[in-house]
Amino acid sequence: MDRVQGVNSPGMLRPSLEIKALHNLIGRYWNGIVPPDSMMSGANMPIVQYLHEHRDSDVFQYDIERAFSITRSTASRVLGLMEKKGLITRSAVDWDARVRKIELTPTASDLVVEIMRAAHQLETTLFTGFTPDEQERFMDDLARMRANLVETGLVGSERTAVEPATRTRQDATHQQQKGDEAA
Repeated sequence: MDRVQGVNSPGMLRPSLEIKALHNLIGRYWNGIVPPDSMMSGANMPIVQYLHEHRDSDVFQYDIERAFSITRSTASRVLGLMEKKGLITRSAVDWDARVRKIELTPTASDLVVEIMRAAHQLETTLFTGFTPDEQERFMDDLARMRANLVETGLVGSERTAVEPATRTRQDATHQQQKGDEAA
């Protein structure tokens, strides 16, 4: 029987499995802290947080797709359910009939303080025992892994244009290097 070289090699690192497991644990954490009677799911909480943090800007579905690296169909489904639950509104804009501006409803806005507190606690818990340098390095490494996947061409181009509010030093350096290579 042929064995694929490198598969099941002793000591082979599998970051994808660890990242997937961590992702699942984070999802379970969000589901465990959903405010009672909010009609919100754990998956909605980061989107509510994102919309709150960008409340002074126009946010559209494609912004959600990029921010969370999700497909158009997933974003459409999740946002549709959030609209039905009364957490967001989607309204037309004068300058383009194809897009809808997404805003939090007063119902969701009333939950923001609790969601932000829970998000802060999650981030604090994740980084417990890490030095500030280790935290920055970890975030840099995640950005590099994301860029590596995007560069394969198999996952689309989401998150290549990171917003200034969430841009890391690594993202800025990577963008600068790409610009230098193109010149």
